[in-house]
Amino acid sequence: MKLWSVVAIVLLVKVFDVAALHRNPFDVIRGCKQYDQVESYDATLTYFPTTSLLHVGHTENSKYFKIAVLGRNDGIIRYGDSLFPYDKYVVEIVLGGWGNTQSAGRHQYRKASNESNTNQLVVAQTPNLLSEFQPTMFVLEVFHNGKVQVSIDGQDHPFLSFTDSRRIPANYVAITKWDKDVIFFYDCPLKSTNVLYNSLLLNCTVV
Repeated sequence: MKLWSVVAIVLLVKVFDVAALHRNPFDVIRGCKQYDQVESYDATLTYFPTTSLLHVGHTENSKYFKIAVLGRNDGIIRYGDSLFPYDKYVVEIVLGGWGNTQSAGRHQYRKASNESNTNQLVVAQTPNLLSEFQPTMFVLEVFHNGKVQVSIDGQDHPFLSFTDSRRIPANYVAITKWDKDVIFFYDCPLKSTNVLYNSLLLNCTVV
């Protein structure tokens, strides 16, 4: 009887292994909110408070959250310290810009007249970072000392890292685009689908 239990569990593990290897790439956005009415770059954007999000991570030194982008190029995130951050600075993060070849971190100062100036803080080569066929999930982490990191969910090292000398907090966030339509997924659960699959495998025990 115990032999059959072992065989059943081995088969179950194999099924989960296959599912993990061939799962739908859209599984990464399960539990996220969808933001598909993305305004153009110079539009008057709507900022939303991060305190309204259900899924925000906190460490002793930082705040972090997950955002996914579906689109050909230029998924752009801005954050600042107020609901209407005009005549003041915000941080702007460009994902898959310049024809989906580079990403950047910037300071942007936008006047009440909607004129803006940007100051590039860092540029990184990120060829084919975005896709119009499947979403890419990112983790944005903002540290209290001004350090900012962006990584692909599940990867240990950020592909974009810079220091914001103004230490602008991510209290309010807005989303925009450049020349192509993009869809954003935000307020995403912080536990990745990889962790869920691993938990299922670890919970398979012999009885």
